[in-house]
Amino acid sequence: MRHNLAKSGRYQVDWTAAKVVQLIVNCRTWIVLIVVVGLAVSGWAVEMQFDHDRISLRVEREPLTNILARFAEKGVRVQYDPSIDVLVTGSCGAAPVEEALAALLEPFAYAAIWEVVPGPLGEWPRLAELHVFRPGEKERIRPLQPENVLRVVQGPFPDSPLIVADELLVRVARGVRAEEFRNWLRSVGASIVASVPSLGVYQLRVAPGVNIFDLVERANRNPLIESAEPNFATPLPRADFDSPMSKEALVADSPAKPLRGAPPLAILDSGVRDELGIGAWVVGRFNAMAPDREPVDPLGHGTQMALLASGMIRPTGSLPSDEGLPILAIRAFDDRGVTSNFAILRAIDYAVRQGARVLNLSWGTPTHSPFLEEAIAYAQAKGLVVVAAAGNEPTGRPVYPAAYKGVIAVSALASKGDLWENSNRGDFVTVAAPGAAVMPIGYQGPAGLYAGTSIASAWVAREIALFFARNPGTTAQQAIDALRAAVTDAGKPGRDERFGFGVLDAGAQARLRGRSESSPTK
Repeated sequence: MRHNLAKSGRYQVDWTAAKVVQLIVNCRTWIVLIVVVGLAVSGWAVEMQFDHDRISLRVEREPLTNILARFAEKGVRVQYDPSIDVLVTGSCGAAPVEEALAALLEPFAYAAIWEVVPGPLGEWPRLAELHVFRPGEKERIRPLQPENVLRVVQGPFPDSPLIVADELLVRVARGVRAEEFRNWLRSVGASIVASVPSLGVYQLRVAPGVNIFDLVERANRNPLIESAEPNFATPLPRADFDSPMSKEALVADSPAKPLRGAPPLAILDSGVRDELGIGAWVVGRFNAMAPDREPVDPLGHGTQMALLASGMIRPTGSLPSDEGLPILAIRAFDDRGVTSNFAILRAIDYAVRQGARVLNLSWGTPTHSPFLEEAIAYAQAKGLVVVAAAGNEPTGRPVYPAAYKGVIAVSALASKGDLWENSNRGDFVTVAAPGAAVMPIGYQGPAGLYAGTSIASAWVAREIALFFARNPGTTAQQAIDALRAAVTDAGKPGRDERFGFGVLDAGAQARLRGRSESSPTK
């Protein structure tokens, strides 16, 4: 639920000379100094306490852009006219946000866009966007900070995980009242950015410089908080590009027919480009990074996975199929190929609500996250089979979410059918699958031959989705059992760290496609 509060200033500003406007809010005086562009500024720090619907602010001769930056630090998306150059002096104490904005921005036109964040403690209003511009010149606004790029930092030690700067995730303890939670937020200087109600998780933003790991530790000792953790960050795997191919080899084959009754296969990745006809197979789109924007793929990785899952591209050594599958294209990575755990949680929630039966995660991280593990378990409890890449570094260490309970962790085969040299291995690996394919769309390189566990994971996800389509009413466990029974044993007899239960080669594909719901399983 969103609504706009738009207001044009009553003053025509003379930009040829300085002008002073005095405004009153909450019994305090604001003085907005309009200055000539390029004037040297020596401002004080901005003191701001932003409590969702109220704000306390104290500044003296501070550039307006610095004040707007503080709003951005609280999770407000700010766009403004970069040519506006003003100094602000004044203060307000616990003023309603609308009144404070009216005083602060009165010489200009502005739009304050509010949204309601649903969550376990009910609806929570928050200022979502703020646009500042001269009257009649809204087209001049630009983002204050880069959009679609997470601010990622590493913890204090060399082996510390990547986290989103100044953010943490929390789940409130059962029985806590909204006012108690609000008071705790005030005490730690945090504000709510968003939530995933189905998982009971809030995304919080704090002031720059706060020690997130220390705050998480203190939150986990607080009886109001059930659990808390940093908002961990994960990059997409590096591309393993072999060689470019001729134009004739780069044409994707559109499947001849859609498989009737097939549930959607959710691709949680970098989005999708409607190229080569893949758009015809996309039945749902969602941008978990920015839900109000289209999930356009800036990188190519998500489109590659969608081409595989739909059946337009197949890996080397796999059995062909002319049956197309419906795809849910979910973007959860930013323009640099980095995601946050909160974006992943929101993406999983979308896949569940859209009725997906298979969730493909062609990426991974060595960082264990209880919140991510719980989200995977939530999807599995809703009947989804989760498939994930085992990793593109042969470390033998677990990679998540592939190593979580019940997840189909996929290692990769090279073009000749042996284990790909860079494929990870370990006791968490479930199956191995073809991991080399000619891609008509590039990722960190041109179109051509690519390899990796990402490809193998997407192909296994497709085969499981095909099994669901051919066997309506099949449970997730029945589909997993059928996959294990169909694979070709490789390596050491039985399950091993390289191939898991076996290889999903062409023979295994034929056996899996020939199975029915009533077929016996191992």
